[in-house]
Amino acid sequence: MKILHVAAHMGGGIGSAYVGLGTCGQEQSILLLELPQDLAALARVKSAGFRILQNLNDTETKQELGQADVVVFSWHHHPALTKFLHDFPPVPIRSILWCHVSGNYFPAIPAEFLKKFDQCMFTTPYSLELPQVQALGKAYIQEHFSVVYGLNDLSKFAQIQRRPHKGVKIGYVGALGFCKLNPHFVDFCAAVDLPDAEFLMVGSPSSTEMILDAAAKKEITEKFQFCGQLTDTKPILAEMDIFSYLLNPQHFGTTENALLEAMAAGLPVVALDQGVERCIVRNGETGFLVHSCKEYSEVVHFLYENPSKAVEIGENAKKETLQKYSIQRNRKRFLLSCEKAMVQPKEYHYFDDFFTGGPADWFLSCVQADRQCFEDNHVEKAGMIFRERTKGSPAHYHSYFPEDERLGQWSEI
Repeated sequence: MKILHVAAHMGGGIGSAYVGLGTCGQEQSILLLELPQDLAALARVKSAGFRILQNLNDTETKQELGQADVVVFSWHHHPALTKFLHDFPPVPIRSILWCHVSGNYFPAIPAEFLKKFDQCMFTTPYSLELPQVQALGKAYIQEHFSVVYGLNDLSKFAQIQRRPHKGVKIGYVGALGFCKLNPHFVDFCAAVDLPDAEFLMVGSPSSTEMILDAAAKKEITEKFQFCGQLTDTKPILAEMDIFSYLLNPQHFGTTENALLEAMAAGLPVVALDQGVERCIVRNGETGFLVHSCKEYSEVVHFLYENPSKAVEIGENAKKETLQKYSIQRNRKRFLLSCEKAMVQPKEYHYFDDFFTGGPADWFLSCVQADRQCFEDNHVEKAGMIFRERTKGSPAHYHSYFPEDERLGQWSEI
């Protein structure tokens, strides 16, 4: 089987997914729509056996699309891929959407968009619960949708040995901005009144100042240790007693590799009872799901005072995570989706009747909850995610389409 992947870029996340997928004994190529900035990720993907296609002209692109048995689009509302789909050439293909966002807030995944593809692979079962997906009916869901988790190698985290230390160290790994972290993150931390508690924060220091400002108001600044963005998180995970994963309810993450790595390391995790996290953590068995600062504090105190129970929960998490998210099982799921697509004949695909109008309209095609804010030009009322410079935001789209006045206006506001 000849499988052609189409991806906007080769970042660390999608790069890791390709490396974990491997070629599966198939002839797999990746058509990149822009030059990769993460050359290390590109090298790992090449070493996994993929053929990398860059800077193709229109004729070469049509030829690659036509020769492929299946074309897999890695999608997260990136403007380069949106334009590619809008201008998609008249070449019959079998299409699969590999959706790397949950669709709960932004980017939204409208049913009309999903139905443009022969098959759709979500990276979390939470996406199957979305109202617009459920509205398609059980038969359609069973025939056209599947779940293929991120293909991270978690086995190496299962070898981590705990490092003895004083006090209780509560860790977090991930983006430190409040698009990812819960807006009340510091309030949760302040609710933990253990005198020897320390919060280890691993991630890019972009929002460190905001976190420390909030911590200063709660007089808990000294409890935070910022470790920076680490290429290898295993040593710092070995120092943690509890893994705390308190995310913004509007975050678009799916597989949540940082959470899975902590679970594979045998750490007891505490997360909010919401969205994707609810699909990963089984409350009271492989971790804890909480609803408030009070509950969070109670769980942290419980784990601190009952170390044997903390070990039990961590071991349950390790066992289930290694089995459920194994690379081998996910490769089989991926190939099964490709085989389902292969049953159908190749057809012409037209995406410009979904991405209608100009680039601002293309951006809005995946905005639902805050759409009125943009239509009424009150974008300052929209969610935090729209203030990002990338991640499919107005500024991201405007950087690709600088001539679009509406995108320019929204970006400026």
